[in-house]
Amino acid sequence: MIDNCVNATKQLLTLLNIKSTSNYLKDCILSHTDHPSLLSISDTLEKYQIENLAVKIDINKLKVMPMPCIIQVDVNNESLFYVLKNIGDETVSYYDNNNKKVTVPINFFLKIWSGICLLVETTEQSRENGIEKKLVKKRKQNVLKGSIATLLASYFIINLLITKNITDISSAFYIIAYTVLKCIGLTTGVFLLWFEIDKYNPALQNFCSGSNKKINCNAVLDSKYAMLFNGNLTLSLLSFSYFFGSLFYLLVFGFQATSLSVLGIFSLACLPVILISIYFQALVIKQWCKFCIIIQAVLVSEIFITLFSKFYKNPIDYKVLPLLLALLLIPVLIWTELKPLLKQEKKTNVYRRDLKKIKNNPTVLESLLKKSRKIKTSTEGLGITISNNNSAKYNIVKVCNPYCRPCAEAHPILEALVDKGSVNLQMLFTARADNNDIKAKPVSHFLAIAKQGDKEKTRHALDDWYQTKHKDYDLFANKYPVNGELNKQNNKIQDMREWCDAENITHTPTIFINGYELPKEYGVDDLEEVLI
Repeated sequence: MIDNCVNATKQLLTLLNIKSTSNYLKDCILSHTDHPSLLSISDTLEKYQIENLAVKIDINKLKVMPMPCIIQVDVNNESLFYVLKNIGDETVSYYDNNNKKVTVPINFFLKIWSGICLLVETTEQSRENGIEKKLVKKRKQNVLKGSIATLLASYFIINLLITKNITDISSAFYIIAYTVLKCIGLTTGVFLLWFEIDKYNPALQNFCSGSNKKINCNAVLDSKYAMLFNGNLTLSLLSFSYFFGSLFYLLVFGFQATSLSVLGIFSLACLPVILISIYFQALVIKQWCKFCIIIQAVLVSEIFITLFSKFYKNPIDYKVLPLLLALLLIPVLIWTELKPLLKQEKKTNVYRRDLKKIKNNPTVLESLLKKSRKIKTSTEGLGITISNNNSAKYNIVKVCNPYCRPCAEAHPILEALVDKGSVNLQMLFTARADNNDIKAKPVSHFLAIAKQGDKEKTRHALDDWYQTKHKDYDLFANKYPVNGELNKQNNKIQDMREWCDAENITHTPTIFINGYELPKEYGVDDLEEVLI
């Protein structure tokens, strides 16, 4: 079913003009340890760098609060989250669980509102992590789709213009109208197949739902009357196959009379299908499917065009009929193989989010930590310490290599946790006090900068080093001069090396949390979720 937390958050982001991607938003909320809850929404908004505060207030104070915001309501004994748009003197406007804007009297609103709301405020930094790259990828996909659509349209127009069968304007009109109907039918068929895989998608549910209680796509498409051969073949797939095969058959043969003739006969043959579909929806199921109604309307329109244009009177080239049958069967074969893969992917996403929810539970991490290797040698006085909160619950020791790519990737994640006050970070290095060790110079430089006592400068220097793709020590040294302090760091490097040997450090980064090694089931990126 449609997840209320995801739905409300997505609507809020839309009103705030914050671009987002569905997968990222779903992962953040559905994998949250306390989902479904207001906390899962609040923590997700923090990932978008949107400041938020949960409060319980009265209606008078709510009127002066910034809008939009998320409110908790009680509808039919079910606790839901709506997005409040504005409050007037007599009415309240909000978006319900179907993303429909509803305006109700303020007295009615007070009956369903719990008094709890989540106030939000955006900043210049408010955005989804990595949204620029995601949007670039999406634009490339849109360009590719547009190019394909343009090429197909060009092919259609060129073949239509050179077709010898067109002798007057009316013939051209019938062919264009017939082809457009095929495109509409094919598009509807795509949505029908999408419904088979993701029937609770908000977009599909919004289209299928309505004020009319007789409209219910689920009741029709999930009924036994919409399935053949014990459910192995659905009417949704048959609809898609019909329009796919007939449209591409029409395009392949360039709107020739022979192709129009056989397709016209197929259109006429669909009349019993239309009548049977109407019968079952009207009298047996007593519910109507909007997608089915569109398909029926398209088929009826095809029949009228066939009768008026007299396509069916053109001669038939029986030699090309096998191609038409192949085009009709190809979608059936492909969907039979593709549908289980798509369903499995959907299940995999559910399992992945459930696993992430377990991993995001601090209790689970703490239990696994106690079973991990424990530090035997004290780290006091070693390396570089970065802290923002002396009372932080977690103390992390990161053993790293200045030229290690995973170490560089872990650095901003751990620093972000420091900034939140969640952890204190101590960085140790695996370098040796040896001029032949390439790691020695940058590590000596880090330690020399840290010795100056300027914590911000130390952090900036580490950021500069780890965020640079190509590590150039000479450039780094010129940017952060230390005035002959490098050689004074050998003892510190030697102490760290001895500690690494004593603790048998074999790879970097090696992470210890509160004295215990990070379990292999966890990656550094998991810590963003669990150490909060």
